[in-house]
Amino acid sequence: MAGTVASGRVSADDKREALDRIPFFTHAPLDLQRALTEAATVVRLEAGAYFLREGDSCAHFAIIVSGKMRVFKLAESGQEITLYHVGAGEVCPLNVSCILSDSRVPAMARVEEDVQAIVVPAAAFRLWMAEHESLRTFVFEMFSRRLSEVMSLVEEVAFRRMDQRLASRLEELLLEADGTHGSIEITHAVIAADLGTAREVVSRLLKEFERLGAISLSRGRIRLRHPALLHKIASREAE
Repeated sequence: MAGTVASGRVSADDKREALDRIPFFTHAPLDLQRALTEAATVVRLEAGAYFLREGDSCAHFAIIVSGKMRVFKLAESGQEITLYHVGAGEVCPLNVSCILSDSRVPAMARVEEDVQAIVVPAAAFRLWMAEHESLRTFVFEMFSRRLSEVMSLVEEVAFRRMDQRLASRLEELLLEADGTHGSIEITHAVIAADLGTAREVVSRLLKEFERLGAISLSRGRIRLRHPALLHKIASREAE
């Protein structure tokens, strides 16, 4: 994705429909809307595909229309830690940074939910950044939000116990899925990658949460049994 763009045949109406689903585009100045419409290509990436790989250069700037991707750092050992997610209407700060600094990508971005995106050549994006304050504001606000997320991640890794971090992540996933009394389909390996730890650590802690009565475990599924208890684990101070 970083160096090439692959897409099916997309009509002008389909491209305009995709652009109209991006809040930034609908509020952009008319001259920038026209430039984006002329330069844009619609691309689709299936879940599991890589949007960026560490060491890539970036020939295109992308705005996500739909779907979600996960940006993470991969250690030599194969262990992963999630830095942030990018969803509909958003841009990836690594993609932007790579273009503006003419540098290589320092992390990985992989599609979690099928992505449709609008991409434009990097040269056009650089020109628009120089000419349009609205684009600069949009990009820098996105940078600010992602920086806050990464700072929170650093704080969690440095100062919170793994059981607290795991309980907090379960609360987030359950809320995203279907509310505080629901269940989620997810593997221990995926959670471990999110938290930057080993699968065995996650499995051991989940079994302890189950023993305490906070959750129940089945193959590939975690069900919430006691929301207040899970929240207590997430919020308690380290002993």
